[in-house]
Amino acid sequence: MLSVTNISAGYGSILAINGVSIDVHPGEVVVLIGANGAGKSTLLRTISGAIKPKEGQIVYQDQKIDGVKPHTIAKMGVVQIPEGRGILSRMTVKENLDMGAYLRSDKNGIAKDLHNVFEKFPRLKERLGQNAGTLSGGEQQMLAIGRALMAKPQLLLMDEPSLGLAPVLVEFIIETIHELRVKDGYTILLVEQNANQALTVADRGYVMETGRIVLEGDSQALRDNEDVQKAYLGKTGRSVQV
Repeated sequence: MLSVTNISAGYGSILAINGVSIDVHPGEVVVLIGANGAGKSTLLRTISGAIKPKEGQIVYQDQKIDGVKPHTIAKMGVVQIPEGRGILSRMTVKENLDMGAYLRSDKNGIAKDLHNVFEKFPRLKERLGQNAGTLSGGEQQMLAIGRALMAKPQLLLMDEPSLGLAPVLVEFIIETIHELRVKDGYTILLVEQNANQALTVADRGYVMETGRIVLEGDSQALRDNEDVQKAYLGKTGRSVQV
């Protein structure tokens, strides 16, 4: 579904990612783990078109999308849930959800997807007229996910969905990701610092350090890897080496 090949990108003259290659197959949850500043968010923003790559190629469903405008990529089905949720705080819950469907014209499909969002997140239905900025952190993350689902995505890019949430809400978000994949059939590329939780729902993963992929494998192999345990799972072992 998605093939990223030797992508280098950054901000001005500074490269945040350098020669990164990853693949995401239909129906998978693939996780990117790594420390702050490793380049994970930059990679997602490059895939979604917010950053134009300096080198390399991104192919989505056999179409080259590197350098394509973000709204065009979103219309193709690649939808990003940004770090920090990115909700429109002065707009209501309903208005935020409507914005998710802004590029769509299928009224019946929109109504059906809105119903599905309310089934998944009943609390959003209870707060339809409430300004999004007054929601709790967990409710805002529900809204961010719900808004992305209203865009009718085929590939979801999720950037730190558990960031700043209480442990019980982290579990809820991880369970939601599992449900989105297993029940709803979404393909997900997930950036998550809570590596232990993320690897429980992911099929495969990539470890990033200083803008490069330094390790990859299926989720169980990464959980068993001593380097990953030491650096990201809070267990003893060696540090990951580039």
